Amino acid sequence: MDKLEKALLKARQERTEAMAVANASPAVAPPLPPLHSALRSGPAQPVEAGALERNRIVARRTRDINADAFRILRTKILQQMSRLGATTLAVTSPNYGDGKSTVAINLAMSLALDVKQTVLLVDLDLRNPSIHRFLGIVPEIGLTDYFTGEATVPDCLVRPEIERLMVLPIVTPLDNSSEILGTPKMAALARELKARYADRIVIYDMPPVLAQDDTIAFLPLVDAVLLVVRDGVTFADDVRQCISHLSGFNLIGTVLNNSRESGYNKDHQRA
Repeated sequence: MDKLEKALLKARQERTEAMAVANASPAVAPPLPPLHSALRSGPAQPVEAGALERNRIVARRTRDINADAFRILRTKILQQMSRLGATTLAVTSPNYGDGKSTVAINLAMSLALDVKQTVLLVDLDLRNPSIHRFLGIVPEIGLTDYFTGEATVPDCLVRPEIERLMVLPIVTPLDNSSEILGTPKMAALARELKARYADRIVIYDMPPVLAQDDTIAFLPLVDAVLLVVRDGVTFADDVRQCISHLSGFNLIGTVLNNSRESGYNKDHQRA
């Protein structure tokens, strides 16, 4: 049995034990190591201009209609989150190909341009991670190593050459992702990322709602949800089904991606 299989077995056992004692007394998870050293030290990783262009990562552009669209989205998201007192946001979609990762990255970058904010972008699409590829960065370790106990959270953090933005990537995909997301260790991580810094917004790039149960399993741990749908691709029935699944959570808006009325006229926005 390899290390990953052992970690998954341990995760199943932790989840079973947590459910068994849930009605008796809530488990108190030990605090995670401090994150400040990783946030402020070490060289920044360069992002690849070609990867940004291929994946329509445009938020840092000036005098650009597409970047302006994300600045407008940023303002609306900040208003909604302020109204809710929210600091964590899950970005999801009905299906793969709707552009959720593109939107999550552009939104995170746009938020980071606001000098009042620091942003942590977390890849929680455990089976199909893409944040590092879309940015053109090459992390050595990521969340998989944290879940297997081989790394701490600060070890996994990547500081790209984008001021006020940190990335928590996944290098090795995990097949048993919903079991991992349901463990006390994941709940402790979510609480830690939310509470560590008052001026930080945490953006989670989640799997599609209709593709697997990971997102629904994790949403109780976040403050708000943003749904991304793709013009001419996402079926109306899929949108209605997603909204039904998300009805118990703070769905603060829907982004129409690749709209024919916007500057996004190329078939490049895929997650």
